[in-house]
Amino acid sequence: MVLPFTDQQCFFVAILAFIVIGFIRGWKRELISLVAVLLAVFLIRPDSGRGFSQFISRLPQIFSFLITGSQANAPQPDASTSNFLGGPWGSIVLFMAIVLLGYFLGNKAFPKPGVPQERFLGVIPGIISGAFVMAYLSSMIPKSPSGQSLLSVAVQAPDPANYIPVLFLIAIVAVIIALVAARAKQAKK
Repeated sequence: MVLPFTDQQCFFVAILAFIVIGFIRGWKRELISLVAVLLAVFLIRPDSGRGFSQFISRLPQIFSFLITGSQANAPQPDASTSNFLGGPWGSIVLFMAIVLLGYFLGNKAFPKPGVPQERFLGVIPGIISGAFVMAYLSSMIPKSPSGQSLLSVAVQAPDPANYIPVLFLIAIVAVIIALVAARAKQAKK
């Protein structure tokens, strides 16, 4: 099955959606959402989540070593768990729940943006959130042992790292527009 658009077009449409969301919500609300997205990517992604859980499970051993000076032989956690958080669907549901909680908390914590520069500055965390969400979702696409995607769609998963210069340019333009809007408002007074 071939889609009528490329991987770059899919990526930029998704990033455009996050830009619009960031513009509508403002930078304060979007910053709370960005923290939730980063937390979700860190905790839910199988690689970092497993490493973090191994670190947490070793903390008692570390404290024991610091207090007694001897190394205890505690059982190591099994690193070959293939059913992380209930499989890929459980991970995606948990990821979306954390992200939606971040959006909800951002809406409750801060009022709607009152001035245009708050909206334009909201584009920056919106872009970053979008890039991390896209990276997480592309990492969840099942792959064969040789690293090939198991999906039958002929679209490669986009790598947000390839688009950093474009995203950085969009962020700079958003900051410039916000500064111009702030300057124009000060000139009116």
